[in-house]
Amino acid sequence: MKLYIITGNKHKVAEAKSVFSKFNIEIEQINDEKQEPKDNTIQEISELNAKFFFEKYNKPVIVDDTGVFFNAYKEFPGNHPKLMFNLLGYKGLLKLVENEDRSAQFRTAVTYYDGETFFSAIGELDCMIDTKIHDLDVDVLPYERIFLVDGRPLSKFSREDKNKISHRAKAFMEIAKKIQQEQQH
Repeated sequence: MKLYIITGNKHKVAEAKSVFSKFNIEIEQINDEKQEPKDNTIQEISELNAKFFFEKYNKPVIVDDTGVFFNAYKEFPGNHPKLMFNLLGYKGLLKLVENEDRSAQFRTAVTYYDGETFFSAIGELDCMIDTKIHDLDVDVLPYERIFLVDGRPLSKFSREDKNKISHRAKAFMEIAKKIQQEQQH
């Protein structure tokens, strides 16, 4: 079976291939831009885009959307992590949690649609927000420089180690299992 992942991110494609290959599902990339309505949840965005891209390409697709969630603030930065980082920077983000709950999550919604079967899965990675910024010289997502997993900055994890625990890998795994169950019926 072949699935098409809608993304321009080569690291995301590699992560998907790593997970889905364990289920004998081939992943091919379609480099296209998602629609990201501002008022929707990450699950609504992934579902909307899965339907849209299936209609556009007439191929079974998976689409993901990721948010960052600070437990001190309901749904913030939510599905706008890049916008909030660009507006506030590290200084502003760290100031927000200075005397607050420092727990946070990366949360990814992945949706599969093949024209008939439609389902979504959510994966989470629990983190703590550090008081300092790590590894400004390393090519990682901005939040990975301030998020700790098991006391260690996420920016210090190798890509391979990160993929073993990631929110996206968890959601991909759930989708792969659901596809496998569907194929057995």
